[in-house]
Amino acid sequence: MSEKINFLIILTLLCCGYCKENSENECKNLNEKVQTLQEELRVINKALTDTSSENKALRNEFEALLTEFRVIKQITGSNHGDKRFVADGEMDVEAAVAKLAKDVKMLTDGIGSTYVRWGRTTCPGNTTVIYKGFMGGNVYTDNGGPANYLCLPDDPTWAKYQDGIQNEGNKIYGSEYEHHGTNINPFPQNMMDEDIPCAVCSTRRPLNIMVPARTSCYTGWHLEYTGYLMTIKSDKPAAGEYVCIDDHPEAIPHGTANTNGNVMYLVEAVCGTLPCLPYVNGRELACSVCSK
Repeated sequence: MSEKINFLIILTLLCCGYCKENSENECKNLNEKVQTLQEELRVINKALTDTSSENKALRNEFEALLTEFRVIKQITGSNHGDKRFVADGEMDVEAAVAKLAKDVKMLTDGIGSTYVRWGRTTCPGNTTVIYKGFMGGNVYTDNGGPANYLCLPDDPTWAKYQDGIQNEGNKIYGSEYEHHGTNINPFPQNMMDEDIPCAVCSTRRPLNIMVPARTSCYTGWHLEYTGYLMTIKSDKPAAGEYVCIDDHPEAIPHGTANTNGNVMYLVEAVCGTLPCLPYVNGRELACSVCSK
């Protein structure tokens, strides 16, 4: 990353030269702008590194932006007010900072991230719903198959197909809330055997994470939603993954039949290799989805 922002270091040096010939306030303001842009570019670079192919075009723009400023080869003193001479001619420091700010804004306007809000059909705050649908996964009785869950859209389209169960490959089932046999229902209403919806959300913030065992986000991160950590029951043969189910869940409105399929249970902490304290043996774990 340090190599990729060398131009900002050079630009900072240019600002130092600028400071020698301009007022202290002008110097301070310019340096603050450069430092802010440097931090924004660090975040941008992290986001473009983490989001792989979906931001390929933006990554190319990012590299082009860096290349544009690599033409600065040498700094020499001059008596031209707010201009500094470089290898390829003179550079207006304030204009360079203003242009960089504009280019960074254009780049940040184009990036973001996505996450699934399990248990809801809407997205929180200023996020946008890409699509909503049904939580799906492997049936709890299968010995093989993928562990991950999918948010299946409520408006599927089809390619080639043959109707009827072929009993080849794998299948995908809808998911149900399960808290049967427990003394705790963490939700505001009874969700037993209700089918689980989901929504894929888009946020302008470039990074997001699911934090288990937390009802809030760490400093510097924005809370998207809180919920409970859930997955398949430990005595079932199928694999599952830990997901954060919203703590105010909805249900798919087609009944409460106990058809099972993919089933979601609360997750409890177990002491031993997991230290207690801070964890408590048998206590159900919360979760939060955070963005930055």
